[in-house]
Amino acid sequence: MQTHVAKFDSQRFQSLGPGYVALNIAGEAGELANVIKKLWRADTRIAQPDGYAAIAGDELKKVADEIADVVMLTLVLANHLGIDVEAEVERKLGVIDARLQDGYYGHEAKTADT
Repeated sequence: MQTHVAKFDSQRFQSLGPGYVALNIAGEAGELANVIKKLWRADTRIAQPDGYAAIAGDELKKVADEIADVVMLTLVLANHLGIDVEAEVERKLGVIDARLQDGYYGHEAKTADT
């Protein structure tokens, strides 16, 4: 996916710099949050672990569209900075797993193997 976005970006857009791209990511994340906020007003389950089931149909399409914007722009930024997103996600998952094992996240700690 990162390679595909890099090709698309190089053929169609001129990078406006990392500051602009980062702010654009923040703006798209805000749009995603706004969609979720509106869904939350209609169904308070959104705040609970079973709230994913409350997002369907046209609302799911809106969420998907905003997630696509966030991911695409994040990949554009990573590509321009020479960051291998897959490697960084794997590294970060290891960090999070170590924190879980150490009890860093409180009530969620050590639930995977206990």
